Amino acid sequence: MRFNIVDVMKKSFGTVFTSEKKVEDSVPKTDKLNVLADLSREILFEAKSVYPYELFPDKITICLNRITITYKKPFSLDERPIPVEYLNTAHVTRGLFFASLSIETFGVERPNPIHHLKIDDANTARRYILGLIECKKNGVNYVEYDIEEIKEKLLEIGQIRE
Repeated sequence: MRFNIVDVMKKSFGTVFTSEKKVEDSVPKTDKLNVLADLSREILFEAKSVYPYELFPDKITICLNRITITYKKPFSLDERPIPVEYLNTAHVTRGLFFASLSIETFGVERPNPIHHLKIDDANTARRYILGLIECKKNGVNYVEYDIEEIKEKLLEIGQIRE
């Protein structure tokens, strides 16, 4: 899916910077909301901890502007959205069959690790998180790319060299 920034540009002659959570004042307000809504709607990756090792599996959802960690307990659900600008790094602790994903933040409460993830899911989530952090630091504007291209590049940027 391509974001229709060309129409926005034709109407306003402005530039949209969503990676900085700001949209120029010259863009009409309705277009600002539409661009931000389009970007936040795209889910890059989701992973759940493995049942029955976790009776109530936790889940991580990674979007372009935030990650959301959902902790399930009997009769309750705790969702922790964390904007990308508050992410510092992500670590994977690997065991024989499963892995744990730990996320370091600043400015917000550090989330509990997600345990019993498939090893590939934990590594992929870490790569997306590290890619999003680097893109945020460098002011990358996602509006000009389609979602598949964004996914591919984020995985490349977030790759750990061994």
